[in-house]
Amino acid sequence: MLDIIPSPILPRYAFDVNDEILIDGRQFLYFETRGNDHLFMPADGNGVVQGFNNSQIARWLEKGKFEHTPARMGMQDAAIPAQFLSLFSKMEKERAEIREALILAFLELHASGKVKTTDVSIEAEMRNICARAGEILEKHSSPGILQKIEMPKKVGARSLRRWLKGYRDHGIAALYDGVAQRGNRNRQLTDNERKLMYRSVLGYLSDLKKTPANIVTDVRAAFVAENKKLMEAGEPELACPSRPTILAAIASLDPARVKLMREGRDAARRAFSPVGQGIDVERPMQRVEMDEQKIDLISLMADSGLLSLLTEEEKATYGLDDTKARWWMTVALCVRTRCIVGMNLSREPTAQSALRTVDMTMRDKGVWSDAAGALDPWAESGMIGTLVTDCGKNYVSHEFRARMHDLGINVLHTPAAAPWLKPYIERVFRTFSTRLMPRLSGCTFGDILRRGSSDPEEKAALAADQLCAVLVRWIVDIYHNTPHEGLNGQTPRNCWQSLTQKYGVTPPPSLPHRRLIFGQEFSRVLHKDGITVMGVRYHSRKLAQHLMHGSDMKMEVRWYPEDIGAIWVEIGGAWSPVGAVHKGFDGVSAQQWLVARRQLRIQNERDAQVKAHVVQQALDFVEEQNGYAMRRIGVVQQDWSSERIEREEQNWFTGFRIAEDEVERPVDAVSQRWGERLSSASTSERGVEEKVRDQPNISSAPTEPTQFPAEQHPAASDGDEDDGELMPLWDK
Repeated sequence: MLDIIPSPILPRYAFDVNDEILIDGRQFLYFETRGNDHLFMPADGNGVVQGFNNSQIARWLEKGKFEHTPARMGMQDAAIPAQFLSLFSKMEKERAEIREALILAFLELHASGKVKTTDVSIEAEMRNICARAGEILEKHSSPGILQKIEMPKKVGARSLRRWLKGYRDHGIAALYDGVAQRGNRNRQLTDNERKLMYRSVLGYLSDLKKTPANIVTDVRAAFVAENKKLMEAGEPELACPSRPTILAAIASLDPARVKLMREGRDAARRAFSPVGQGIDVERPMQRVEMDEQKIDLISLMADSGLLSLLTEEEKATYGLDDTKARWWMTVALCVRTRCIVGMNLSREPTAQSALRTVDMTMRDKGVWSDAAGALDPWAESGMIGTLVTDCGKNYVSHEFRARMHDLGINVLHTPAAAPWLKPYIERVFRTFSTRLMPRLSGCTFGDILRRGSSDPEEKAALAADQLCAVLVRWIVDIYHNTPHEGLNGQTPRNCWQSLTQKYGVTPPPSLPHRRLIFGQEFSRVLHKDGITVMGVRYHSRKLAQHLMHGSDMKMEVRWYPEDIGAIWVEIGGAWSPVGAVHKGFDGVSAQQWLVARRQLRIQNERDAQVKAHVVQQALDFVEEQNGYAMRRIGVVQQDWSSERIEREEQNWFTGFRIAEDEVERPVDAVSQRWGERLSSASTSERGVEEKVRDQPNISSAPTEPTQFPAEQHPAASDGDEDDGELMPLWDK
């Protein structure tokens, strides 16, 4: 929009007491002018006199809040049309232009003395008047007039004089009349005939969806039956209306009522709901729309060979169980920039899939775009201002709404069957269905008409990890880089970059905050070795103090499956972060750790206690062998309910614990000698001690306490003065 700077010099307005004045929709009367201020009083007498200067009036005129009708326009002759002449129909304008040409021709001949203002003289010179009027019309008429109208060969002298008088008094306005509104085009039906006809015509307003031909038949049958009764009673028969009359009666029905009665409330609302200026947003992430949809694609749920360490249950979750099925896709869209800021695939939409999609909107998604081989980053993220969803059970659940409240996100739920209230996310799903899915084997095409005789199940070829890679790559490299009509030809990525440079985005919650908000909640019993979740021990100074002084050892825990390096524990009514005892779990997801544990069982079948460095080697192995594949399917929703966590702990972590790495002792030089060395009594005692120490440890308790400085675990710091003090934490 162009910036318009008003002129520094403003006109001085003048008003009359008879002027009609509307100020912001209310009628006022002009009172007087005092200096630069004009005073107006309400026309109804209710209210005080209000004053406006010339600058205010000029500004209100530009905004359309000040309307002024001069008194000379309000006191026009009754014969002059009240509406604007430019609003008349084209036919009425042509008629007025012909009349003006006739008047001008008469005045020209009258000035030359060839005709007088009497009817006899006008009748005698009518041929010359019409000929000259044709020449004037051809010379001065608007373009296109002569192609559709012909100059009349003769007009009445009395009519010409009447037009002339009005033309002299009121100008061209007197040449317009209401001829176009004359006539009665309706058939003259009696009241009884009209009532009987509309009684059958109203049958069109039914969910049976009768055709107009059905209504014509019903009307005629009704008249035959009624006339039979009248004939028996000796009364005159009714005239049956014709087919065009019946069809005209059907066409005169209220369109909104027809749509409502024939197709239902939703169809009527979609067809006749008024459309305003749309949603007005200014900043990125100010408004985010989220919804889920079953994608128009049947994928091949087959193991691609990259995830050999997954169980059958996990393969079913990831879609690798040798079946064919369709996925549900949950997508979050930034309305201002049209960027997709979150996406999640699941077998069925749940509150957890919705929460994970919201979690993705606040994180850099480069790990998934890199795994998919995308050329551009997927870095669009930030804090959501307003989240718009429908009334699906996933979004109206208490759990989802409580987590959004904790994040400070305002959630708006649109009514059911009203997709136009979140149009942008609906349009994105249509873009997926029309631009991406037809390129993939196994596309269902959305409906049976588009699918035709094609069998999507036979053509299903994409495995789950391949489908995830295709979706991520299409979003990051294609959709975000395609000019968008709603952005005036700008691409979503460029729009995001330009607006973030201008406004920025609200920083998302930190990792500890996300652990608390999005973490799975369950209970664990506190022991002296801390809290154990899936074989990982968590301990802190606060937990140790609670163990010594508290009475209830059953603790509520928030466990974040995306990063198991720390948990949140409710201690004494307050939630506190507690870090993992052993290093190496920061940034490790629960699925990575679960796969690593299975690898450890394969390598150490008989050992329930595994050294910390062995655990780290297993995590590195999983990252090297399966990390790429697991990141490709990272957008697939995992089930980390409390039931599954308990089941996995029973299956894989019963009797499992991570031991501390022993400090490697220097080799005694004596032990490197050949032969036997006779020992003295003191050396014999020392040898016995060494033998005892070299025996395998059959106790679960180590010989030395394990000490953890509090500063090694920032999440465990509670702000006490002795945080830097070493606190011994004995293994169980």
